[in-house]
Amino acid sequence: MGLWKDKRLKTWRFSFQYRGITHTGSGYQTRREAETARSGKRQEVKERKEQTGMAFSQLADAYLTDAERRFAEKTYKYKRYVYASFLRKNGDKSIYEISPQDVHAYLSTRSSNHNYNVHRKDLSALFSWGKQKLKLPILNPCTDIDKMPHTAERKAPPSEGEILKLILAASPGDERDILLTCLHTLGRIDEVLRLRWEDVNLDQKTVTLWTRKRRGGAYEPDALPMSDDLYDVLKVRFDGKKQDGWVFFNDDTRTRFMHRPKMMRSICKRAGTPLYGFHALRHFMATHLADQEKVRMKTVQGLLRHKNLKTTEIYLHPIDENARTAVDQIKGKFTLKNAFPHTEAAHNEEAN
Repeated sequence: MGLWKDKRLKTWRFSFQYRGITHTGSGYQTRREAETARSGKRQEVKERKEQTGMAFSQLADAYLTDAERRFAEKTYKYKRYVYASFLRKNGDKSIYEISPQDVHAYLSTRSSNHNYNVHRKDLSALFSWGKQKLKLPILNPCTDIDKMPHTAERKAPPSEGEILKLILAASPGDERDILLTCLHTLGRIDEVLRLRWEDVNLDQKTVTLWTRKRRGGAYEPDALPMSDDLYDVLKVRFDGKKQDGWVFFNDDTRTRFMHRPKMMRSICKRAGTPLYGFHALRHFMATHLADQEKVRMKTVQGLLRHKNLKTTEIYLHPIDENARTAVDQIKGKFTLKNAFPHTEAAHNEEAN
């Protein structure tokens, strides 16, 4: 940090830090010019800080305006909840006054380590956005706060028998068709509810799902093969459709179904199964294809539309076949049956 001469370019450079952010300048012919430029830049940065003495609520509002366009509605609403909760705990401080201690004190009020980590992530995203997008000279107070240890609860996917019970329990029409479409596309519920008739090609037997689970938040299309069973479902809906827009059209609201938060709970209750969400259908079908139908992991990855195979591997928890071969090599060697003769021989030797 300071002043130095670039040996290659033969010009002077400067560098300094203000509130954790490094500011630099280059191309000065003399040391005095570099010193003057550094002083001017330092004063400019300080004045910008004073002019942007932004309150937490102002930064949150600006970020949420951007987030509403970039993220799914559920994600946007949760971020809004996190920032409102933080405001109630800490008050509307200047963003330059919020310390890691303030953030930790708030996070410590969360009900679980998982919730602690989720709120930490959303608060960190807010300060990072202000620093990167608004060029605010701020430190991210979440940077030095470590995540809490958390063991994710592993819930087994439904069994094949339970899936059949769910299909039988679902009401004919919208409810059963949504359930079957989720199963046969391995789609997320939001993707299925967003299906338009222009995304369904009955002639070529393909269906296109639009996903937002990508960097940048833009919707991207993924074309999938349509099974014969899914074809039957969508063909009946196509023949009976009342409009040319949405596949799952809500007659009451005159637009698509936005959410079906109670649907799976209701079906599970009628079917007499444990409570499963829509994601369990996606998990079941992927696991069934990999384990029962012996579909290649790469193919399952394509159906799940994961960009990275490691995501699919985490999702399915596959066993390394080399590891399986290794444990098979010791089969029958270390068992009670094999240990018994040795124990009996030792006992006889001791008696003699």
